[in-house]
Amino acid sequence: MGIIRKQSSQTTIIAYAGILIGFVGSALLRPKILTEGEIGLLQLVLNTTALFASIFTLGTNLTTLKMVPEFKNKPEKKKSFITFSLLVGLVGTLLAIPTFLATKDFIFQTQDGGFEGFHYNGTFYWGILVVIGFRVFQYILDAYLRTNHQPLPGVFADSVIQKFLPIIGLIIFYFQWMDFQQLIYFNLAIFFIPVMISFLFLKRTKAFTLGKPGPFTQSEKRNIAGISSSGVLEILSGGLILYIDSYMIQWLIGEDAVGIYTTLFFFGVVISVPAKAIRRVSIVTISESMAEGDYANIQNIYRKSSQTLLVIGGLIFLCVWGNRYSIGGYLGESYALALPVLLFTALAQLVDNITSVNYQIIAVSKHYYYNLFMGFLTLALLILSNYLLIPKMGVVGAAMASLISMILINGMRYWFLRNKYNLSPFSWESLKTLAIIGITWLIIDLVPNIDNIYLNLLIKGVIVLALYIPTVYLSKCSPDFNVVMDKYLKKFAIK
Repeated sequence: MGIIRKQSSQTTIIAYAGILIGFVGSALLRPKILTEGEIGLLQLVLNTTALFASIFTLGTNLTTLKMVPEFKNKPEKKKSFITFSLLVGLVGTLLAIPTFLATKDFIFQTQDGGFEGFHYNGTFYWGILVVIGFRVFQYILDAYLRTNHQPLPGVFADSVIQKFLPIIGLIIFYFQWMDFQQLIYFNLAIFFIPVMISFLFLKRTKAFTLGKPGPFTQSEKRNIAGISSSGVLEILSGGLILYIDSYMIQWLIGEDAVGIYTTLFFFGVVISVPAKAIRRVSIVTISESMAEGDYANIQNIYRKSSQTLLVIGGLIFLCVWGNRYSIGGYLGESYALALPVLLFTALAQLVDNITSVNYQIIAVSKHYYYNLFMGFLTLALLILSNYLLIPKMGVVGAAMASLISMILINGMRYWFLRNKYNLSPFSWESLKTLAIIGITWLIIDLVPNIDNIYLNLLIKGVIVLALYIPTVYLSKCSPDFNVVMDKYLKKFAIK
């Protein structure tokens, strides 16, 4: 866990810098500058580019993350694999064009035919297609960088560049130097930058060779074909799981509801930032250990990452949900009425944290197709539960459906890894951490709110930190968390 702890700490710092920047943009500025409907449409556009790009990588990300570590002793084949990945990305981009054009009217259907001042014209749709192409190649380059233990460029591009520049766009829009349609185009144009960053960094590291890929053996070709085909379907189900709630809210309620949902959703998914960092770094090590049959190392990563993510996720959960009164007071009445969205989203992310790298372990194993089965089963449940709950509960129903689905899919992954590989993320420390989270939650809810939402935020935040961190540290709930704490305690001569 040493290199994983070091790299994930670096990526987490960058990711949280991005979260802080994103918080200013998505939580503080967007709700005050844009209407709920404008927020909803902007988010739907961004979600659409992400969904199509992930699907039309044609499984290359998964293929790269699984196959490249197996070429550890074949450096030339490893370096030339990027050519194969880029060719597949080009094919995927070409396939995305007719698929998007055939489905665009269904994707962007609304309850009221849209809103004044915005045009669903050819420039809008072709702008989305160009960005889909950019994002396809960004995903491919980022996956290849990660196999070379270089996760930071992708994290920096995703967490800082793509969070900071939209704030510039909001400021320009606020001063009426561009209209909302131009703001959409501004947000789309940003995605050119991460591709260039990844390409230039990859070129600087000299970790690739552009030329004829391979040559691959028949066995390798079969593996590539199997992983890629399974990966496409898996990403299709995974992408839909991630974004289907916002689409179904739009179809069943409208863009205003999407704006409320995605704004509150942002507060909940802050919990997932450390998990994304650890998964981004650990998957290559897990893949190498799987290739070598080193299940002891995989179990060590699985359990330690779960302990660390539960401790950190629990702290963020308490800080966010404990301050729901201040969040609702700042955002306004329409958001305050939907605050259960924040609770269910945060709990879903906490469940995902405690099960840590289960998806990554299955993805690089010979049973990678099991993720596909679980993904489609979860997607079916999510669509059904959204269809039943959204008309009755509004956006809260969508958040509840997401929580149910998150519990189901992680439960199935846990059962599979426990029975197939005798791997488990849980320990006595997990129970101790959950108990500390529960008790701290109860105490913070007993503290009365005060009218000044900013002072209320400060008081409750300090109480959470004062109660939670020393208790977790003294209880030794996470060895890696204590290592980091010891480092800072010694630096400040506290210990």
